[in-house]
Amino acid sequence: VVVVVEEVGGLLHAAPPHRSRRDFLKASTATAIAATGLNFLSSSPATAESGSGPPKEGGAAPRRYVIRGGYVMSMDSRVGDFAPGDVLVEGTKILAVGPSLKPGHGADVIDATGRAVMPGFIDTHHHQFETALRSFLANGILINDGSGSPSAGPTYYEYILLKFAAVYRPQDVYINELFGGLAQLDDGVTTVHDISQIHHSPQHSDAAIQALFDTGRRAAFGYFESAGGVAGNQYPLDALRIKPQWFSASDQLVHMIMGGEGYLGQPTYTQAWHIGCQLDLQIAAH
Repeated sequence: VVVVVEEVGGLLHAAPPHRSRRDFLKASTATAIAATGLNFLSSSPATAESGSGPPKEGGAAPRRYVIRGGYVMSMDSRVGDFAPGDVLVEGTKILAVGPSLKPGHGADVIDATGRAVMPGFIDTHHHQFETALRSFLANGILINDGSGSPSAGPTYYEYILLKFAAVYRPQDVYINELFGGLAQLDDGVTTVHDISQIHHSPQHSDAAIQALFDTGRRAAFGYFESAGGVAGNQYPLDALRIKPQWFSASDQLVHMIMGGEGYLGQPTYTQAWHIGCQLDLQIAAH
């Protein structure tokens, strides 16, 4: 899958007649198989996956490239869907979407034949620091319900938050955050709200944020409490350091959201919300 998720500016398009996306995908697949023998659901590598990705920005002028010949699903009725279609990009802006676009002299071409071209998915709730633990508690529930039944344990709260998270080091935070982000990118999830609850120290916080930046995708860093209440955590006061140190620019791929959970008790969540307002941050809670 070729993923495109950047701001649209000066978009040019010619929308085709309306039809359902289910019909569009069925028709696109049939066309690919009948006309060219391609199966875009197969595991064989396509040109779009073999090193011909978006060009690096290496000069003063934004680079221009066209994603050519894919099955374009814009997810926008004003733009429409095209089978096949092209997406013209300059720098970080989508300039045009439609069939047989003329990108101009010197533009790079990404061959998306037999592939779907669509916006990336958005994950609104993800605990990326738990990536290495994601298969540990497949049969668990959130908290012990006191029933004494097998379903009462093991639980997420007792094992993930109080046992595993409590012994995380900053380097553990970094590798979990990084691998979690890269794994999601591989699945087409290009934007995430990371509900981060691993702030045992400023070093833990910095490791989580650095990994989000290093992943290279769009993310909202949710600064929530320290799982397990490990001694030495500076939540929520460390937000006063984090915001100017990491999020001073307004056009970064990664931005900050202030977490303020009601279950932390009124003194703590009130302090967190006040700090969030002081720093002009959005405030989130479960």
